[in-house]
Amino acid sequence: MTVSFLTDEHVPRVFCTVLRSNGYTVVRAREAFGEETDDEKLLEHCESEDHLLVTHDKKDFASHGSDAGVIVYTDSNFLRDEPETAVRTVERVLDMYPTSELHGEVVWLSQWRS
Repeated sequence: MTVSFLTDEHVPRVFCTVLRSNGYTVVRAREAFGEETDDEKLLEHCESEDHLLVTHDKKDFASHGSDAGVIVYTDSNFLRDEPETAVRTVERVLDMYPTSELHGEVVWLSQWRS
């Protein structure tokens, strides 16, 4: 199964570009839904389209109670300044857990950085 991502509106474009260049499908929330999209709408879209959500909004998604898998990054510069490292970190998570096991889970990217 191909892994696909929905990135919240504040996720840096350079990170999305590197994800795409590594063969992943990436939907940017801002392009798909406009600015300030309701968090529930993002989660519903992730559930229906089997996307993993990438976000910096830990307060909004830390205990989301949805079937969507959520990847939270807490270092606001990491994805922008080190996009290749950030993608490798995401891939480390994907190597350990099949996407199906990430449904309903919150992954803290900072815990996977080497």
